[in-house]
Amino acid sequence: MARIVLTVAGNVIGNLLLPGLGAAIGGAIGAYVGGMVDSQLFGKTQNNVVTGPRLHDLRVQSSGYGSVIPRVYGKARLSGNVIWMRGFDEETRTQTQTVGGGGKGGGAGGRQTTTTVTYVYFCDVAVALCEGPITSIGKMFADGNAIGSEHYVARRVYLGDATQSADPLIAATEGLAPAYRGLAYVVLERFAITPFGNRLPNFSFELTA
Repeated sequence: MARIVLTVAGNVIGNLLLPGLGAAIGGAIGAYVGGMVDSQLFGKTQNNVVTGPRLHDLRVQSSGYGSVIPRVYGKARLSGNVIWMRGFDEETRTQTQTVGGGGKGGGAGGRQTTTTVTYVYFCDVAVALCEGPITSIGKMFADGNAIGSEHYVARRVYLGDATQSADPLIAATEGLAPAYRGLAYVVLERFAITPFGNRLPNFSFELTA
């Protein structure tokens, strides 16, 4: 409000003192002074944007051609070999927070708005474990810590028998996919990698054969 009033007043006074050019000079001075007055009366808003780390490439735990396929008797805990991965999906999340403020009766002081932009990443991956058939797969570990369904949308276990079908996600993505018969493996759909430093963690599985 003060900026508008003082800008008009500056135009009038400047035009009286120096017709023509004086109006522009007086208006600029009035706008500057008015802005300072508005800042003191109503506070000013400062906008800050904080951007989190963004992933540029995906590091894979282990994926080796010709790796040995273990054979398990009884119970064992195995880390696997990545046999398929679709890549990663990026999800952007924005959160805005405003603190401070000022105004009539509230004293001077501006408002500060902080916008935080974070990136969350997910991937689809298939991990081969051992020669099938096996009986079941129990607990799952990532970087040595037990994890559950809160880290992924779906987990499909293939016991490695002679009649298992191809995974529907792999088949839909590739068009033509092997069923990996005789191989026990796990497919993790939309696994969240952000809690693991935006990388694929080292998986291991408890299984019974």
